[in-house]
Amino acid sequence: MKNKKTLTWVLGLIVAALLMFGLYKAFGPKPQAGSKSVTVEVVDDQGETKTYSEKTDAEFLSELMDEMKKDGDFTYEGSTSEYGLYIISINGLTPDYEKDGAYWSIYVNGEYGQYGADAQPVTDGDTYRFAYEVYVPEE
Repeated sequence: MKNKKTLTWVLGLIVAALLMFGLYKAFGPKPQAGSKSVTVEVVDDQGETKTYSEKTDAEFLSELMDEMKKDGDFTYEGSTSEYGLYIISINGLTPDYEKDGAYWSIYVNGEYGQYGADAQPVTDGDTYRFAYEVYVPEE
């Protein structure tokens, strides 16, 4: 009897995981094909903003970042894991989360990004901001 309950729970979890995956595929971010004009802003630890106007065929933000790295004075370093691209530094500035809670955040049209750089679709007319931020836990 206990094995039947366990099997039922396991099957239920599998069905739930498949349902979530299907919903993500159906309603998740969709890339836009073709040429796009976008703006990329980098806000450093002093609050200074550097703005880039880009024309691209990139479908995802990380692809745009790669193009910008090849073409101009934008640089970045990152590492990839099963969770996606983790941005280590931009334009030579490396936050230290362990030391002071600093990290690079992504904003899309002024709203905090819902996806990482490698999952964020690039859409014509959008503005993408990389902001150096410091996480301060609530007390």
